[in-house]
Amino acid sequence: MRVGINLYSKWPFAQIIDAFAECGIDRTFVCIEHPEFDEAIKALRRANIVAENFHAPFKGHNAIWQSGDEGNRIFERFIKSVDICDAHGVRLMVAHVSNGRPMPEISDIGIERFDKIMSYAKSKGITIAYECHRYLENVKFIMDRYPEAGFCLDTSHENAFTPGQRYMPMWGHRLVATHISDNEYADDKDMHMLPFDGNIDFEKTAREIAHCGRDVTLMLEVKPDNHPRYKDVAIKDYYCEAAKRIRKLAAMAEKAALEGDV
Repeated sequence: MRVGINLYSKWPFAQIIDAFAECGIDRTFVCIEHPEFDEAIKALRRANIVAENFHAPFKGHNAIWQSGDEGNRIFERFIKSVDICDAHGVRLMVAHVSNGRPMPEISDIGIERFDKIMSYAKSKGITIAYECHRYLENVKFIMDRYPEAGFCLDTSHENAFTPGQRYMPMWGHRLVATHISDNEYADDKDMHMLPFDGNIDFEKTAREIAHCGRDVTLMLEVKPDNHPRYKDVAIKDYYCEAAKRIRKLAAMAEKAALEGDV
């Protein structure tokens, strides 16, 4: 099973890429809002590290459901993100339906914008995968309306934002991306910890991924300065440990697949 680690945007990308090389990581994803996006993409290519997908911007994203200039700006930003994927030959973009609280109302203007976004992405040959997030209702609306949309499982979102709700039984058959991380406790906070450092049941996650019938990369989405546990860990040490954790999860999924353990 393939594994990867996100290119964290708040640490020097050159040092992260060096760490990837040291621990044998050859896959990543990059946020389009990375402050050094173009330079980072060039560096990844030189290092023969594949950017499997780009993450669309999400700050202020709820405005896409509201009329007015800000909603139009978010819409145009979404369209530009599709163009960036296309320009770099990246055929998968991960996105949010909404961001933060309160949940935006599903509105006619929002539906019109998403109709245009999905149509435009399809015309460019780009799949958009929507993450599970705080509100099952609006993610379900998008997944039901657009059968071409993919699903991105975010383990920390599932654990922290909707505790008790499992998303793989609903959309595992449409899984095209993963964001794997752990949480210390379920309290509406996405901590982006390394797997097995928190409270998530990764045995269950491994079984769900193993039996979804999808060929997908297990991709960490971790942030080393997001939790005090890692504050004194060197960059290379952190990422080599991260690589061990995601390979452990991959081994668990492979074992579950062989055993037929649902």
